[in-house]
Amino acid sequence: MKYLVIILFMLPTSICYAQSTMPGSVLTFYITDENLVTNHRGVMTISTAGLVDFTINGIPIAGPDAMVETGIDTGVFQLQLTLPSSINGRPLQNGDVVLMTYHQRADYSGHPQTITQSVVLSSIPSTPVGPQEQSINIGQYFTLRLYAPNYNLDSQVPDDIPLNLVEVHMGGVSTTLADPAFDIGTGVLRETGANTDTFGATFKIPKEIDGFPVEIGSTLEFRVVDNSQQIPSASSIFLRVGTHYQATAPPAPASLGPRNISVQTSSTSGTVVNFLNSTVLEGLSDPVCYPSSGSTFPIGTTTVTCSAKSQEGNSVLRSFSVTVNHVTPMIPHWVKNLTHFWCNGNIQDSDFKSAIAFLDSKNVISIPSSQDTGLTADKEGICAWSDGKITDVQVLQLFSSLVR
Repeated sequence: MKYLVIILFMLPTSICYAQSTMPGSVLTFYITDENLVTNHRGVMTISTAGLVDFTINGIPIAGPDAMVETGIDTGVFQLQLTLPSSINGRPLQNGDVVLMTYHQRADYSGHPQTITQSVVLSSIPSTPVGPQEQSINIGQYFTLRLYAPNYNLDSQVPDDIPLNLVEVHMGGVSTTLADPAFDIGTGVLRETGANTDTFGATFKIPKEIDGFPVEIGSTLEFRVVDNSQQIPSASSIFLRVGTHYQATAPPAPASLGPRNISVQTSSTSGTVVNFLNSTVLEGLSDPVCYPSSGSTFPIGTTTVTCSAKSQEGNSVLRSFSVTVNHVTPMIPHWVKNLTHFWCNGNIQDSDFKSAIAFLDSKNVISIPSSQDTGLTADKEGICAWSDGKITDVQVLQLFSSLVR
């Protein structure tokens, strides 16, 4: 929403401006009163209690608690009023009048006076310019137009939005229009005319974004976010890439659907996850993933995005999640010290086996029933646990083969 810019020069007049009726929209007022400045070396914040009142159609509404000086010793103070969703249960509508009343304690002559400013509300479209979703092919030129009134800073000449402020999203891939793949000659998203509130740029749909291929049927979202308001607003255009005309092609096998990975670790810093040989990439070849397989994944859920080739030789983009759950260690840490002594030859094999069996009988550890785990219950395997190379669950299975 475009901010209202009003500077009051101590004139007891009422001026009307059209502003958005959207609930949560912000109207910005500026009050000039040098008498409020008592600190000439810092930016002042003044309470509005007893100084400023707001009404809509004569009905009092809550206003900002304070106004902030625009700079050191400027004597100009900014107030931001967030519009309510309704007045006495009735939604805001076109023609509603917001009245700000400033009770100036003393003018230049030393006399108090009341200054008012009024704003007439009117509707401003909150949806992007153009259809919500359009379709275009890779390599074709596309003119992006986004409605972003808060970036209209000058009503006399067109304004610009830096390309790095326009987000581009494609599945799990995120970048900005500053990505060289878009090759926008103007270097900015430029307003289409003086005071139009609409910004545009023309570019060719690239073959890849941030190193990942743009696929037929994928959706690109171009979004500009305004965080300057108390309630951030965003405007987006959704663009579908091409159309898949192989109506007779069989559906993709279920095995090609995305699968997610879940692992456990007793470490609070996360754990290494290898997924190249897992089913999440089944049917794909030459995958390039970020984060890569073998990376340390933190506790929580991380989205992995992979670029690869399908069995048909087509480029595909696959996203899946890796969830690392923290679990309390199943074996007391001091048991590792005991194992280290055995691994270093300071404890006989029979003594170590008896010690493990004793800990199991006293429920210090819980060894499962013997089963075919695929793990070898040799000294090397158990010592790998003492070095942190296998989990508590895995070593308990090795202990099972050792003592059962």
